[in-house]
Amino acid sequence: MKVVIPMAGTGKHLRPHTYSQPKPLIPIAGKPLIRHIVDSLVQAGFTEYVFILGYLGEKARHYLQSTYGEALTLHFVQQEPRLGLAHAIWVCKALIENDPAILIVLGDTLLQLDWQDFTQNGLSRLAISRVENPTLFGIAEVEADGRIRRLVEKPAIPRSNFALAGAYYIQQPARLLAAIQHLLDHSLLSHGEYQLTDALQRLIEEGHPFQAYPAEHWLDCERKEALLEANRILLRTEAVEDFPTYPDTVIIPPVYIPPSCKLHRAIIGPYVTLGEGADVQNAIIQDSIVGAYARIRHILLRSSIIGGEVSIQGHETQLNLGDHTDIEL
Repeated sequence: MKVVIPMAGTGKHLRPHTYSQPKPLIPIAGKPLIRHIVDSLVQAGFTEYVFILGYLGEKARHYLQSTYGEALTLHFVQQEPRLGLAHAIWVCKALIENDPAILIVLGDTLLQLDWQDFTQNGLSRLAISRVENPTLFGIAEVEADGRIRRLVEKPAIPRSNFALAGAYYIQQPARLLAAIQHLLDHSLLSHGEYQLTDALQRLIEEGHPFQAYPAEHWLDCERKEALLEANRILLRTEAVEDFPTYPDTVIIPPVYIPPSCKLHRAIIGPYVTLGEGADVQNAIIQDSIVGAYARIRHILLRSSIIGGEVSIQGHETQLNLGDHTDIEL
């Protein structure tokens, strides 16, 4: 079975970090987001992938080929223009239209899911997760037996708080392609794009059944807060606690620190990912992601994302204070 991974978006909600690299290459817990996604699928036994590229696509292609090219079967399709998720699936039509089933996994989504179980049922399945603000997502209205009654993209008046969580197991993808063709032929856009939610809803109206599959954990990594939350979750499960000794430095796990980092008079952690060659002196970093070869001096960073090769210089202060002093810096 092929795994189709759309990753063509510009990542506008994560700017400025996505000006120089596509969102799926942003590092989390020691490796790019897309590698966490693919590695979990590889562990489940999937070996053939279709990557739908767009914004800064050559960087993504180079990374994927250099990382997986010898171990997996990789296909690359360019989505130009980028007209939405349904259109993204349409551009890889030639690779999937004759397959009995496909698995679609979004390239900016981290899921804790039993992939083998998810794809073993005879019905098409959609991963769902409860959300606090359903107006921001594609929403599934689910019957008591788990069958999906209706799908709506970003409803103004939601009738459910089950969001589509970025994983779609599709039996007979030729039917999905026909539904997408209908959207394209009739210019049926929602929120300015051709939505996969609308194509799936058309299949439901035609009588094709879909079953809801609750995700154990889901993070839609579109914004800074979600990336930091993903970093925390992955560090709790994947971080190592055996580090070199750094001068006058305290490390509070879980953290990810490559051997190439330089640390002096620093407090690192908890929940910190440092990139290769990061140089930190006289600084405290907590709950943050720091890019490769960043240089950080005399500062306290919390809940921050710092790009690669960034230089941050704070102020070193010496104080000589008497009794009953109240000072803010």
